[in-house]
Amino acid sequence: MLRTIPGKGQMEMTRPISPCVLICIAIVFLAVSAGPVSADSAPRITGLSPSGGPADGGTYVTITGSGFSGATDVRFGGKSGTMLKVDNDTRLTIITPQNPAGTVAVSVISAAGVGSSTEPSTRYQYEGVSLPRISGVSPSSGPMDGGTVVTITGSGFNGTENVRFGSIYAWDLKVIDDSHLRVTTPASSPGSARISVKNSAGDGNPADPPVMFLYDFPLPELTNISPSSGSTAGGTVVTVTGSGFSGATDVRFGGKSGTGLTVIDNRQLTIISPPNSAGTVGLSVINPARSGTSGGSATVFRYEIPVPKLTGISPSSGSAGGGTVVTIMGSGFSGTKNVRFGEKSGTSLTVIDDSQLTIISPAHSPGSIPISITNANGEGGSLGPSTMFRYEFSQSTALKTATPARSDSVNTSPAVSFPATSPTPAAPAATSGTTKAPGFGAVAGLSALGAMILVRKIIP
Repeated sequence: MLRTIPGKGQMEMTRPISPCVLICIAIVFLAVSAGPVSADSAPRITGLSPSGGPADGGTYVTITGSGFSGATDVRFGGKSGTMLKVDNDTRLTIITPQNPAGTVAVSVISAAGVGSSTEPSTRYQYEGVSLPRISGVSPSSGPMDGGTVVTITGSGFNGTENVRFGSIYAWDLKVIDDSHLRVTTPASSPGSARISVKNSAGDGNPADPPVMFLYDFPLPELTNISPSSGSTAGGTVVTVTGSGFSGATDVRFGGKSGTGLTVIDNRQLTIISPPNSAGTVGLSVINPARSGTSGGSATVFRYEIPVPKLTGISPSSGSAGGGTVVTIMGSGFSGTKNVRFGEKSGTSLTVIDDSQLTIISPAHSPGSIPISITNANGEGGSLGPSTMFRYEFSQSTALKTATPARSDSVNTSPAVSFPATSPTPAAPAATSGTTKAPGFGAVAGLSALGAMILVRKIIP
C-alpha cells in the first residue's frame, strides 16, 4: 500500500493489517456489545420417572439433569405441564398435560435457554388407554338393598373392567360408549359411597368433589305389634315386627315418642309405650331418611284405662269385729281412693306402690267377702275365692249378738226347746198364773267350732 510523505511530496510503501489482528478486534467488539457473560447454563435432561403415563395426563413426573435453577416451564410435546416444582438445580417435578397417545419430547425452559430430550430414555410415552374420568351418576341415590340401575357419565370408559361403590363391586356392567356406562348397584350400608371405574390404565380419579351414590335408609314397614294394647299410664314393652328397621331412631305412638328403643335386626325392634290418653293410635318407625307408619289394624296400639287387679291378700281372714290390717297385692293401685269389703269401706288406706297397699278391715258379718278397689280410672277387685276375705266368729262377737229376754208379756204356750251341744240350764219357776213370768234369755253355747247358739224361752 502507497502513502504520501507529508512535506516531501514523496510516496512510500506501507504494510497491510494482519487478518489475525482484525479477528481479535471483532471479538472484542462483540464481547463489549453483548455485555457480561451469564454464569447460568442451559437446562440439560438426563432422566424421567416415570417415563410414561395415560393420555389424560395427570401423572407426577420427576425430571433429573442440570441447569434447572430458574426453570419456568416444562413442555411435553408442545403442551406445558402444571404444578412445576424445582427442587434444586438437578431435580424438578411436574404434572403431565393431556396428549394423544405416542412419544413426545420433553423440554425444560429457563432464562438460560431450553433443554430438550436428546435420548429415547428422556422422551415421554403417552399410553393409548386413558384413565376413566367420572363426571356424574343418575340416579344418585337408591335403597341400601341395592338393585338400582344407574348410568355413569364421564370419559375413558372403553375397556372398563369393573365399577365399585365404595369397596363393593357393582354388577351387570354394560359399556354404552366411551363416555357412558350402566351398572346395577350392590347392597351396602346406608350412607354415601364413592364411585370408581377401572380399566387397563388404572382406577379413574374421581372428580373433586368425587361423584357419590347415596344409599338411602329403607322405608320401614310394620306388619305386627305385640301386645296390641296397654295402660294409658304407658310402660308397656311392645315388640314391633316388619322390615326396614335398620337405623331406626324413633318409634312414635300417635305423636308421642316411646322410650328404650332396641333395634334387634332389620325386621324386629322393641319399644316402651309412652303415657297417652285412652283410645287407639297408629305406630310410626322413623330412621334418618324416612318413616313408616301403621298399615292396618294389626299395627295399631290401643290405650286402655287401667283398673285395679287383685292377685293376693295377707292375711286372708280376720275377726268379724274388724280391725285386721290387710296387705293387698296386684296392679293398678296408683291413685286408689277406696277399698271395700263387701259394701263396707276399710280404713287407714296406705298405697305403697302400684302393686301393693294396706287397709284395715271394717266390721262385718261372718263369711267370705269380696274386696273392691277403686281408683280414678275404675274399679277392680277379687277374682275368686283366693282373693276374698273371710270374716270369722270370735267370743266377743257371740256375746254382742245374743238376744236379751223380754219380761213384759204372758204366754200360755208350752215351752219350746232346741237341741244343743251343751247342757241346758233349768228355767226359773213362775210365781202365779196371773203374774208375768220373767223371760228366759237365750243362752249361747259354743260348739267346738264356736258357730252355734242355743236359745230357749220359757213362758208359763
